[in-house]
Amino acid sequence: MQTTTVTAQGIVCGGCAKAVKTAVSAVPGVTGVEVEVAEKRVTVTHDGRVTKAAIEDTLKRAGFQPA
Repeated sequence: MQTTTVTAQGIVCGGCAKAVKTAVSAVPGVTGVEVEVAEKRVTVTHDGRVTKAAIEDTLKRAGFQPA
């Protein structure tokens, strides 16, 4: 397993965290998503097929801006 961490603007509450988890979890190969609201940090555990760009694109489609 590999881990990729991305920060994203717009994560301000638990509802945002839930939306991020739902969106990123749907990416094929993702096995876990942790969101730290205060730091606006998203940590994604995956099988190695998932690129940082794919995670960032998913965040953008969900309405969050990767930093």
